[in-house]
Amino acid sequence: MIAATGLALGLVVGLAAGGAFLKGCPVGSDAPFGCIEYFLSRYQTLIAGLLALIGAWLLWVQIQDQRRHALDARKQSEIATRIRMPHALSRLSVYWKHCYDAWEAGDISRKTMEPPHEAIETIMAAAPAADPETFETIKKLTVLSQAFEARLRPYHDLGEHQRLAQMIVDISWLNYLTNSLYGYGRLEEDAAPYQRPDRDTLQHQLDRYIPYRRNAEIEQTLARIDAAFDQKFGRRPGVEAIVSDEDAIDDDAH
Repeated sequence: MIAATGLALGLVVGLAAGGAFLKGCPVGSDAPFGCIEYFLSRYQTLIAGLLALIGAWLLWVQIQDQRRHALDARKQSEIATRIRMPHALSRLSVYWKHCYDAWEAGDISRKTMEPPHEAIETIMAAAPAADPETFETIKKLTVLSQAFEARLRPYHDLGEHQRLAQMIVDISWLNYLTNSLYGYGRLEEDAAPYQRPDRDTLQHQLDRYIPYRRNAEIEQTLARIDAAFDQKFGRRPGVEAIVSDEDAIDDDAH
C-alpha cells in the first residue's frame, strides 16, 4: 500500500509539474488552486482506475504469498509425520514375525506380544497429509491390522485349522502393505500407491521367514503355506489369478 500511494502521488505531482513547465495547465476559474487541482479534476477517473489495478495486484500478490506459506506449512507437517513412519513400520514388521512364529508352531496362543497400537496410530496420523494413493495404502493396512486381531480371537464356528490358514494369509498381506510404505516413510518416494498383488507376490512376502536351506521341516512349512492359500483362494489352475483385496480384508472382518 505504501508503494501504491507513493506511485499515485508521484503520478499526480509529475503531471502537475509537467503541466506547469509546459504551460499546459490553464490557471483561472477552472483551477483556482493551480495545476494539481486541474489534473486531479481532469484525470480523477484514470487515477482511480490505476489505484484499483494496483490494489488488485497487491491483493493477488498477498493471496499467492499466503498460498505459498500454506503449502510450505502442509509440506513440513507431511514430512514431520512421514519421518516417524519407518520406526513404526519396523515395529509392525517385528510383530508380524512374532505372529508368524506362533503360526509356524501351530498354536495361536503362543502369540503373546501385544499389538503395537502406538505404531499403528503413528501410521494413521500420516494419512490426512498423504496423497490419495498413499492414503489408500495406509487405510488398507489399518483396516486389515484391525481385522487380523479380530480373526485371532476364538470363534465357535471356525476351527483351529481354518483360523491358522487365515492367519498366515493375513500375515502375508500385512507384510505386503507394510513394505509398500517404507520408501514413502523414508522420503525416498513421493507416494506409495496401492497395487493389488497376485498370489505369488503375497506368498513371496513370507520368504524372509523361510531358511534358505531346505529340510523336511521346512518343506512341511511350505506345504502348509500352499495349503492355506489354496484354502483361501482355491487351487491354482496354472495361471496366477489376481488376489482380491476384498477377500483379504472383508472376510470375517467383523
